[in-house]
Amino acid sequence: MDSYIIEITTFKLQNEVDMEAFWSGDIKIEANYTSKQPGYISRESAYNDTTSEVLVVVKWKNNEAAKTSMAKFMTDTSVSSYVSMIDGSTMKMNRYKVK
Repeated sequence: MDSYIIEITTFKLQNEVDMEAFWSGDIKIEANYTSKQPGYISRESAYNDTTSEVLVVVKWKNNEAAKTSMAKFMTDTSVSSYVSMIDGSTMKMNRYKVK
């Protein structure tokens, strides 16, 4: 089995965000943005009711693909409405190599 990267991102949403709008945007992000990026393998999202935190787990073929996608993501106008729902001060990301 080839190695790959697991990217784990957590964040909270802006206070005024409607959860239905967020989940609708999350589905669109996967279908129209993330899944189209070079090196993409899979993506899952989840929400913790206790901490009000969103978890996004993306698998990438390599670290370069993960870095390139995230750098583009934060400035790409096609995802700006989704990004505007995120409280950027709470966003954390880590990448792990699976051997």
